[in-house]
Amino acid sequence: MVVIVGAIAQVERQAIIERVRAGMRRARLEGRQIGRAPLQVDRLALLEDRRNGMSLNQLARAHRISKASVCRVLRQAKGDVSKGSAPNAPGNALDKELVAA
Repeated sequence: MVVIVGAIAQVERQAIIERVRAGMRRARLEGRQIGRAPLQVDRLALLEDRRNGMSLNQLARAHRISKASVCRVLRQAKGDVSKGSAPNAPGNALDKELVAA
């Protein structure tokens, strides 16, 4: 008897999982946001404040985000720089044009 109830519960659990997955798939196809919304922070302002000497705690308070989020934004920016996509890096062609002008 217990075995039969366990088997029915397992079948029902699998049916629930499949319905949830189908619903999430449909929501993605409709363009709905799944999960937590992305963090809204002015990354350029945060990076500029960091260049001006603000500490991580000061940045977190000023931009009303967690210190971990500040570290993540800085780490992502550092990764972008190492990939060669820093538009205003010292020695960049833009700086040379400004000096020549």
